[in-house]
Amino acid sequence: MFNKFDKSDLEGPKIDRRTAIKLFAAGGVSSLAGCAGESGDPGEGDTEDAATSAETEGGSAGGSITAGWNIDQIEYLDPHYIDKGQEIYLSSNIYSGLVKIGSDGSITGDLAKDWTLPDSSTYVFDLKEGATFHNGDPLDAEAVKASFERLMSLDDSPHLGKVSSVEEITAEDSTTLRISLSETVGPFISFLTRGPGRAGTIVHAPTATDNPEEYNRMPVGSGAFKLTDRESGEYLQLEAHDGYFETDSNGTTLPYLDSIRIDLIPEPSTMWTAIRGSELDYSISIPPQNAGQAESMNDLSVTGSNPGAWFCVAPLCTNPAEVQWDQYASGEAQSTNKWSSEDLPTTSKEVRQAISMAIDREALVERAFFGYAKPAHSVYNPAIAWLHDEEPDPGQYYDPETAKQLLDDAGYTGEPRMSLSLLGTPGDERRMTVIQSMLSEVGIEVELNIQPSSAYWDNLYQYSNELVMYDGYVDIDPWMSLWKQLKTPVESGSAGKWQANLYNNPEFNTLLEEDARTSDPGTRTELLRQAEDIFIEDTPWAMTTFPLIPKAASSALGGVGNQAGLSNFHTARLE
Repeated sequence: MFNKFDKSDLEGPKIDRRTAIKLFAAGGVSSLAGCAGESGDPGEGDTEDAATSAETEGGSAGGSITAGWNIDQIEYLDPHYIDKGQEIYLSSNIYSGLVKIGSDGSITGDLAKDWTLPDSSTYVFDLKEGATFHNGDPLDAEAVKASFERLMSLDDSPHLGKVSSVEEITAEDSTTLRISLSETVGPFISFLTRGPGRAGTIVHAPTATDNPEEYNRMPVGSGAFKLTDRESGEYLQLEAHDGYFETDSNGTTLPYLDSIRIDLIPEPSTMWTAIRGSELDYSISIPPQNAGQAESMNDLSVTGSNPGAWFCVAPLCTNPAEVQWDQYASGEAQSTNKWSSEDLPTTSKEVRQAISMAIDREALVERAFFGYAKPAHSVYNPAIAWLHDEEPDPGQYYDPETAKQLLDDAGYTGEPRMSLSLLGTPGDERRMTVIQSMLSEVGIEVELNIQPSSAYWDNLYQYSNELVMYDGYVDIDPWMSLWKQLKTPVESGSAGKWQANLYNNPEFNTLLEEDARTSDPGTRTELLRQAEDIFIEDTPWAMTTFPLIPKAASSALGGVGNQAGLSNFHTARLE
C-alpha cells in the first residue's frame, strides 16, 4: 500500500527533507489532518530545530506573550482524538513526540535521540534521559509504550489505523523502545511526529485512561509548555515546563518564554484589531485584506503562504435518506429526515456543474482574498507538484451561459431557479458573500448560514445544508485530499472518514483503492488522472481557490517555528 524505502533511509538521528516529503506523501500525513485550520509557509520562521540562544540573537530569555487562535472553542486536546488544525497547533506546544518535523522539513528526533531499523519492520528508539511529564512523572520507554497501548485500545480514535500494523512494543530498558510491525510500512515514522502524526505524540497514559474527559480538557503532556488554566471559549494559559528536556545549540534550557496566553478569537476583524492594536503579540492568521497593511507596519511582521491548502464549495451529492448509516457509525455523521419531503437539487450532476461554472475564480481571488490566493480549477493543489496543473483540461472554469443551460436542462427554470443554504464559519463570510452574488447571476438564490467553528462541524455532519464551505490544509499527497474526504466510507478504516457531502462513485472508489496499493509514480499518475476526470465530471466539489494564509507577529517576537504550518513557541523569544 505504501511507498518502499531502504531501511537506512528511515534511521535516525535525522531523515532528510526529501525522504520526509516522500514519507508524508505515502502516508497522507498532513499538519492539518482535519479540514479546518490555517497554516503558514514552512519555509519561513522555521527556527525550532536550529535554535540558538536568545542572548546570541539579541533577545532575552523570559517574558510572556498573548497569541490569538481563530477558533471559538478547542474541543480536543487529547492527541489521540485531535483532527482539527487549531488543535494540532496548540497540542504541538503541550506534548512531545518520538520525532518531530525539523526546520528544513526533515524528520528529526524529539524525545528520541536516535533510532535504527534492525529490519524493515522493526524500529528501535534511543530516548533522551531524565525527561519528565508536566506532573513530574518520568517520561521513559515504559511511559511511551503505555501511550501507544492506550491509542491501540481506542476503537473510536481517528488515528487507530496508524498503529494497526503494530505487533509488539517492548521497553527494553528505561531509554530503549522497540516497536515491531506486522508488515513493512514505509511512512510509519511520519505517523510518530509530534503534532501532525498524532500516533507518536506522547500522552500520560494513567491520567488519560482514568479520566479521559478531564484529560481532554486539562491534559498532562511533556512539551515545552504545560496547560495551567483555561476558560471555555475564551482563553488557555500555558506556562513554561521547567523539566522540559530540550536545549538550544548553546545548551540553554528551552523554552525561553515564561508563559503564553492563547486567546480564542473566531471573528477575523476582531483578530486584526487585536494584533494591530498590540493586544496580541502573535496571530495564527489575519484576514488577507489586512495583510498588505500589516506588511507596511514597522511593528508587525507577516509570514505565510500555503500552497498545500485548498478551498471549495461542497454540494450535498446524495439524499441522506438513501445512505447506509452504519458506514458512518464511527464518525460524527447523523441521519436527517429533512430531505424526505424536500427537493434536493444538488443530487443532480448538472446542477453541481452549473454551480461550479457560475463561480468566477479569478474575480473571487481579488474580491475575497485581496490577491492572497490562486484560482483552483481542479482538485490537486500546488504542493502536489507532480499532478497540479494551473490550467487543467478538463477543469472547472467560469462559464455562466453554460451554467444557465445546464439548469434549464435539469428543469430548474423558475425565478429564482432554486434556493440553497450555504454553511460556513465567520472566517468564510467574505468569500461566501462573493459566491452568493455569483450564483445569483445564474438564478440560484443562496442563504448564508454562518456558524461559529464548533457549531459548523455539528451542522456539517447533519447534512441539512445543500452547500458547504469546505477546505483542506497542507495536503501533500492526493491520498489526503481524496481518500478520507471523497471516498465512500466503510464500516471501519479511514476511507471517507471526513465525508462532508455524501459523494459516492464506485469507479472513483476503485481507482483510489488501486492507487493506495501501488508505489510506482507512473501508475499512480495514470490512476489519479482517471480519478480527476471523474471528479471534474461529477463535481463533488466546486473548487474555488488555493489560499495563501498570512500570520502576523509583533516585530519584538522572534523564533516562532512554523514547521509544516505549526506555530511552535519552543524557541520563541522577545527581542
